[in-house]
Formats: sequence, structure tokens, C-alpha cells
Amino acid sequence: MIGLLQGLREGIDGNLSALEAAALLVLAALVWLARKRLPVLPVVYSVFLALYITLLRRAPGYDEEIRWHLALWSGAGLWAGNLLNLALFLPLGWTAAGLAKCRIKGILFVVLFAFALSLCCETAQYLLGRGQADSNDIFFNTLGAAVGAALRAAWP
Repeated sequence: MIGLLQGLREGIDGNLSALEAAALLVLAALVWLARKRLPVLPVVYSVFLALYITLLRRAPGYDEEIRWHLALWSGAGLWAGNLLNLALFLPLGWTAAGLAKCRIKGILFVVLFAFALSLCCETAQYLLGRGQADSNDIFFNTLGAAVGAALRAAWP
């Protein structure tokens, strides 16, 4: 458990500085306050957040090979990264399912959209050299959106 918590801390530290995290939280609060006037804004922010963390803030030149395996627990660090990917796409699933009025077709569209967005991010990471393309990321990002949509559907 300590290894998992340490992996989460290192994963967050490696992806966001304290200033970036604070700015993203302030932006999230502003989006939350404006959500009734512009209901699509939380979805747009969720997509922006995923793109910012996975692509936009990374410098070119991070060249690693594509990982085509699905590793659910090959090490606490990887597992922590998987949990962070899941958490990154939870808000997208939650907010998009709210727009879809939690209908089954709407939730399926949300999950397919999250899969396509994740696939595009991983492909762009590979082509632009801005991260490591990993099949785990696609799986856990999509799972995160599905969990967010399911939680929204179950919300009273």
C-alpha cells in the first residue's frame, strides 16, 4: 500500500507542478460555477484537462517505445499510473453523461468518445514524441470515463 501511495505521489509530481495544479483547480472552480449557464463547459474542460496533461504540457523528444501489453499489477508505480489515468477521465464520463441525460445510448457514446480521445492522445504522443504511447492508458482512460458515466447514471 505504501508503494502504491508513493507511486501516486510520484506520478502526480511528475505530471503537474504545484502552480499548474492550483491553476487547473481554479479553472475547474470557475467552470463549476458557470455550468448552469453553459452546460457543455464541464465536458470541454474535461477534454482540455486530458489533452493538457497527456500532450500539451510535454516537451517534444520524450521518445520511448509503444507498450502493447495490458499490465494490471506489474508494479506499484505502473498501477499508480493506471489509477491516475482512470481518475483523469472520470470527470469526462460524469459530465458528458449528464449532458446525455444518462440514457444508455448516451452513455455508450460517452465511452466511445473517451476511447477515441484516448486513442488520439496516445497516437499523438507517439507521433509527436510527447509521452509514451501505452495500451494501458487507453484501457484505463476509457474505464475512467465509463465509471464516471455509471456513477452519474446511478446518482439520485
